[in-house]
Amino acid sequence: MPVLLAITSAAIWSTFHFGPIGKPSQTAAECTALRQLIVTEESSGKVSWLEYRELVDEFLKLDPDSTDRIPLIEKMAGSVIEVLGHDLTIYSELEKFPKCVLQSKRDEIPGFIQETETAINFLSGTTPIDGTYFDPKMGSWNTTYYEEYLSALDFLKNESGSKNDLPEQDADV
Repeated sequence: MPVLLAITSAAIWSTFHFGPIGKPSQTAAECTALRQLIVTEESSGKVSWLEYRELVDEFLKLDPDSTDRIPLIEKMAGSVIEVLGHDLTIYSELEKFPKCVLQSKRDEIPGFIQETETAINFLSGTTPIDGTYFDPKMGSWNTTYYEEYLSALDFLKNESGSKNDLPEQDADV
């Protein structure tokens, strides 16, 4: 009886992960593709983020009356917009494939999308925040903005196959 139970459990697990004919399930394939997209976008975004943080360090060294502040702020804004573009791509994809995202993180994704779009639009000068448009000529920048680069891979379920990480089955299946 224990052998039969083990075989049955293994068959169910295999079917769930690899489909009925040994290929990865649609959900597993989607989650793998999403993971690859995140890695690609983050590697590109991290380069821009590192450039941005170097610009922030330069900015902090400048005298408050320096004429170099405005061009540097424009460069920082451009770098952040580039990083946020990668972030927005990631968040949009996470929203398309909720079965790949940890249950505890799913509700956060729409807020991340909205915040990222708002920041891009503000730094592009197209949308105000609290009635104020971004103006590099003001000569100020929040140097603590985007201090840490975190990975969206932390939003994904593990591929380890533990019970808590398995994609949920659709109700209509």
